Amino acid sequence: MKKELCYLAAAFFLVLIYPSCKKDNKTNEVPVVPYTPTPYQLKVPAGFPQPVLPDFNPLTEEGVRLGRMLFYDSIVSSNGLRCASCHDAQKAFSKGIFVLGGENISVPPLENLAWNPDFEWFGQVNALDHVPIGDFTPDFFNPNMDTLVRRIKNHPQYPTLFYQAFNVSDVGAITHDELKYKISYAIIQFVRTLISSNSKYDRFVKHQVILTPEEMDGYITYYTEKGDCFHCHGSILLTSNTYNNTGLDTVFTGQNQGRYLVTGNPNDIGRFSAPSLRNIELTAPYMHDGRFQTLDDVVEFYNSGVHLNSLNIDPLMTKPAKLNGLQLTVQDKANLIAFLKTLTDTSFINNPDFLPPH
Repeated sequence: MKKELCYLAAAFFLVLIYPSCKKDNKTNEVPVVPYTPTPYQLKVPAGFPQPVLPDFNPLTEEGVRLGRMLFYDSIVSSNGLRCASCHDAQKAFSKGIFVLGGENISVPPLENLAWNPDFEWFGQVNALDHVPIGDFTPDFFNPNMDTLVRRIKNHPQYPTLFYQAFNVSDVGAITHDELKYKISYAIIQFVRTLISSNSKYDRFVKHQVILTPEEMDGYITYYTEKGDCFHCHGSILLTSNTYNNTGLDTVFTGQNQGRYLVTGNPNDIGRFSAPSLRNIELTAPYMHDGRFQTLDDVVEFYNSGVHLNSLNIDPLMTKPAKLNGLQLTVQDKANLIAFLKTLTDTSFINNPDFLPPH
């Protein structure tokens, strides 16, 4: 009888431990019960307009958390690249140039993009949420999607994070295209939180600091016809979000054709998106192809190098007072650059919420 009781106890013990052993053999399982993400409250700076955010990719705490991890993780690539490889926080999330198709392309910064109506130098993408999809090409991440699925499933955190952000309990149960979109949406949720609004210029506007005499002179040049910068780089966002031909070229080939490459409209030849000048001190080289290495180069171009006979040149560039250049003095140019440097937001590039998660 004692022997039979021992067998019965052993069998009962095996029944108890079997389910837990079986669960342990399944890699990083997550619940299948629907999860409700927490809405993320975007902090709109005073004076900024309300951004128009898409309904198809609402900001959530969980989505931003997942996007931040993916932004700094090479797990999505087959070559070790990350989003941060081309978007360095210390350069306002820009990075010089990269070469694509034999042409230099300047990497624009990632700041205040929640307020942009379209994206890239030509406006070739009208939904920010779709921009990272282009990084899955052989030119960038070039991932093997089957391998990527396995890496995510075997990761100690990502299965839970995808579940909490998008109610995806198994990334292997959705299509590869769906996974690409989920990754892209998460990354862009994080990118939309990258808000720069605390430069010296911002504090000056709020009457919290004063500008030096040199900076103030540059401010006057910037915001008057003397320098005429404000038409394309005005408003609190320091961009008009328009497309302009500012007289860079007279011959248009390759990417120098500008927005024409998107619209096919001859009137768009040579037109490029007017970037925000926030943190411009940090984002060299300048222009869509990085042709100018310094702010001095840029200012001198607008002072004396504009091609007034450029096709479709913006009327702003051909005002009568500009037909012989801006005629800024050496001191005028130095003061203008001093003002441009007040647009640098060191709290933005050092914000711990924007840096790699620990």
